[in-house]
Amino acid sequence: MGYLESHEQQLILDFYFRCGDEEDIARGRDLIASNPDAAKLYAGLEETLTELDCLKYEPCPDNLADLTIARLKLAASAKTVAAASSNRLADLLKSEQNNRNYMAAQPMPQAVAAKPRRFWHPLTEMAAAAAAVVLIAGILVPSFGSMRQHSRQVACENNLRQIGQAMAAFAGDNNGRLGQVRVEAGSPWWKIGYQGPENHSNTRYAWQLVKGGYADGKVFVCGGQVAGKCVQYQPAQVAVLNDFPSRDHINYSFLLLCDKNQDITQRSRRIIAADSNPVFQKIPSQNAIYQKFNEFERILLNEQLRQMMSTNHRKKGQNVLYCDGSAEFIRTRIINHDDIFTVKDVQVYTGKETPCDPADIFLVP
Repeated sequence: MGYLESHEQQLILDFYFRCGDEEDIARGRDLIASNPDAAKLYAGLEETLTELDCLKYEPCPDNLADLTIARLKLAASAKTVAAASSNRLADLLKSEQNNRNYMAAQPMPQAVAAKPRRFWHPLTEMAAAAAAVVLIAGILVPSFGSMRQHSRQVACENNLRQIGQAMAAFAGDNNGRLGQVRVEAGSPWWKIGYQGPENHSNTRYAWQLVKGGYADGKVFVCGGQVAGKCVQYQPAQVAVLNDFPSRDHINYSFLLLCDKNQDITQRSRRIIAADSNPVFQKIPSQNAIYQKFNEFERILLNEQLRQMMSTNHRKKGQNVLYCDGSAEFIRTRIINHDDIFTVKDVQVYTGKETPCDPADIFLVP
């Protein structure tokens, strides 16, 4: 961070909080992607603001304006009372001082009962200040929560862009193919972590990016998904694995590769990855279950599952990755009349579905 100039640090802050011009935000993003010191500063901001998650969100009351006016009047009244009390105290002290001067000039009696002096603090003024602090906290805490949520979305977009770059590099080395492994029709695509020779997981071609050194395993964990496990893989561990160790190690869903979408790289604005598919959040993730069953419990597509957004970002929407390497946050799952999380005309899912139409995007698991 010591190598960053002040204007570069400002670009990083603009990108983190999305508070500058679009050009500055884009420059900040590019700086983070290309400069290790910038990436370190961005990571420091991410780690520091994590503490804001422990703050309890309190909804803004409808009568906030009335409460604010009432509390301001209370504070003004308390200030007036405190000022009057202070003047009264000053008069008493002055009277006491004059009395002492007078008594000093007079002979001291033999026995004088000592009377303790009483002092008091303007507690109403302190209470008014405390009320102001509570009021300000009630306004700022939701703002910090929103900023935190937005920063996670931006970090997630950055993850997907890195995955897109890794896919492009892999395709460049493999005759334009996104993956060497494809799920065959009738085979399960949901067994993340299954290390057998069969290709029973749609994440195996994403794992090739890690195994081939095209991407770091940590970029497959979304910061908005609390269950994700960001792991730094060791070379010996990567060499023996055929897939991610478990479902917790990858929080994104990828286009199901099959014979119907061979020409996917020719469509630059086609979605190839996104935040985790909300329809299949409850599928098993234990290898012991894989050995007993060849399909997860049947899922009936109801209205709730049709409307649900990815859980990675509190069901507010999901980041998506396009073939051209760009990524963005969208608040819908319907693109060109196609639900990216389901297969067209399929109502019941057993974990073996494949799209029959090249235009049918199906992101799993």
